[in-house]
Amino acid sequence: MTYEEFALQYHIQLNPQQTAAVQATEGPVLLLAVPGSGKTTVLVSRLGYMVLGKNIDPRLILTMTYTVAATADMRRRFSALFGDELASELEFRTINGVSARVIQYYERLLGRKAFSLITDESHLSAIAGDVYRRIARDFPTESVIKTLRTNITYAKNMMLSDQEIDELKPDGMDFGPMYREYCKILKDEGWMDYDDQMVYAYRMLRQYPEILSYFQNQYQYFCVDEAQDTSKIQHEIIRLLASRTKNLFMVGDEDQSIYGFRAAYPEALMEFSQIYPQAKVLLMEQNYRSTPQIVSAANTFIQKNIHRHPKQMTTANESGSSITEIPVYDRKSQYDWLLREAVSLQNQPGSSGELAILYRDNDSALPLIDRLNRQNIGYRCRQIDSTFFSHRIVRDITDILKFALDPSDGELFMNIYYKLGAGISKALAEQAVHIASKLGESIWDVLIDSKAPSAWTKKQCRSLRTHCENMLDEPANKAVYRVVHFMGYGEYMDDRGMDSNKAHILEVLGMSEPNPRRLLERLNELSEIVKLGSTEKKSPLILSTIHSSKGLEYDRVVLLDVVDGVFPKTEPLNTPDTLAAMEEERRLFYVAMTRARRELSLFRFKRDDLNSAFSDAIFPKSSINDKRRTSHFKASASPKQDPEALAEESAMYLPNVRVHHKRFGDGVITSRHRDRITVKLDSGEEKRFSLSIVLENDQIRRL
Repeated sequence: MTYEEFALQYHIQLNPQQTAAVQATEGPVLLLAVPGSGKTTVLVSRLGYMVLGKNIDPRLILTMTYTVAATADMRRRFSALFGDELASELEFRTINGVSARVIQYYERLLGRKAFSLITDESHLSAIAGDVYRRIARDFPTESVIKTLRTNITYAKNMMLSDQEIDELKPDGMDFGPMYREYCKILKDEGWMDYDDQMVYAYRMLRQYPEILSYFQNQYQYFCVDEAQDTSKIQHEIIRLLASRTKNLFMVGDEDQSIYGFRAAYPEALMEFSQIYPQAKVLLMEQNYRSTPQIVSAANTFIQKNIHRHPKQMTTANESGSSITEIPVYDRKSQYDWLLREAVSLQNQPGSSGELAILYRDNDSALPLIDRLNRQNIGYRCRQIDSTFFSHRIVRDITDILKFALDPSDGELFMNIYYKLGAGISKALAEQAVHIASKLGESIWDVLIDSKAPSAWTKKQCRSLRTHCENMLDEPANKAVYRVVHFMGYGEYMDDRGMDSNKAHILEVLGMSEPNPRRLLERLNELSEIVKLGSTEKKSPLILSTIHSSKGLEYDRVVLLDVVDGVFPKTEPLNTPDTLAAMEEERRLFYVAMTRARRELSLFRFKRDDLNSAFSDAIFPKSSINDKRRTSHFKASASPKQDPEALAEESAMYLPNVRVHHKRFGDGVITSRHRDRITVKLDSGEEKRFSLSIVLENDQIRRL
């Protein structure tokens, strides 16, 4: 059957680029498909053409994709076009599923019992938690266990060497010994996790030619979907299987590779022509989803990446509105705008279609979920990863708030004493806790009355005691601000390179609470709310991380928290690691933009230090600071200065300018990156500050 006869009989209507891809049935082919270009339709049509047009035995074709859900969807779509009977003869599997078959054949061929696959995630987390506890000698939070397990997956999927594993230091943990101990426990017990399943399958295919030959005889045509999300070891398994016939059809787009933390390996797409010199590299560049305005902006944006195949995304869709900037004063003000929009959607359902709020990290959604819950406004949101509530920064700040409520709690004090910059030694802390427990007194009082501390430490303890007393009756956001900016915890975070965003989210959550005690209660409530998620299917309001929105599309999209340090998370430093990380951040933003069908908006801030390199790229001549466009939302405008004066003052703080800090004295600014300044004090010590914060609170001035 010719392609024309096939297309006519099965009502296949494709553009020239799609048609060329369907007809490329032999040899190595890389199909690069831009967002919304119909790649699944093409892949399914190609399978149909191979069997019905080219008379290829369907049992010789193996189609692999990233998730079980994707395999089920592809089978369903094939059945809809070509019937259930033919679909039943084709094999659709994840690469883990293929690995399981390799291991099963190994058992049959050699008469050996392979390790047992552990499918209970809680069991694996318990093993990882126990390993962390024994090696780090610290109790692991849910957040720590997740970080450890994510990096174990990364190490196995990226096929890292022992040296590379030892160089990994996620969140400062001693990862190498933990990784090896975790692997040893599984091996000693005769267990394997899902990542091991691929590791062992790869070894079997390499070490036993008869196993490789068996699968190469069974399958002679290989189709791989979502190739940009496939890990290094998965690509190696695919290459082994396809090495005899080289009939490999790989569909993907390195511009949409956003799972680097899970070891996605888009480099395989860039290396395809080197591995297969006779390969065809085909393009599908027409976007059927979005307006020309969105397509043009996204296409221009992604061109800034270097490590990509050249392609130009276009569309023939009807023109729409320009990408919109939503002017607000600061990050907190975003939630005021969103809440008002949510109320409007609830009061006028169906008036403007669905609205998707997309964000890089789940943390960004917490203040919005908190406000929606208080107003009883429905929304759609998957169950959110709630590790925010157990993260060490959140735990530290809440421990300090709890200690303010009960200054005799020795366990809390031992968790926080060295994080407040008061010069308290461990021995002194233990002694004070012991005395306070016997006398039933405040630990601060014991330290202040003791002869052991230095005069400076006593002074610091008096100050900390005053802070703890004063915060009890003030709004919770001010209490969190006090902990970070006046009680030394902010410096503790800066010295360790910790992400201050979680402290910011905690402060925003505190804006709705009258005191620290109520914030602590609300955090417990909110933790349960986000664990449940929301499945109000009729709600037009959708909350999602960009990662979870991959493959989906929405009428209207608003991007939340497009702020340097949040999104993009990586600072644009000129090193190989940061350049690679920035390219992935840029790909993530590109994916977010291309989820929108009709309208795309992002917040822009009156506080210029907040605006992101990404938003600057979309609005290079933005008039966000034009007085005519001042937002009505100024939830946290400075009590000291208005936004315009603050922006003008901020512009004067540049490298080599001498300054005076109320607490630390005189010094000179040595560097500035947006809102972050580094000051070398005359004492020789270096300090890093948020310029906007020290200006708002009159802590710094130029000399």
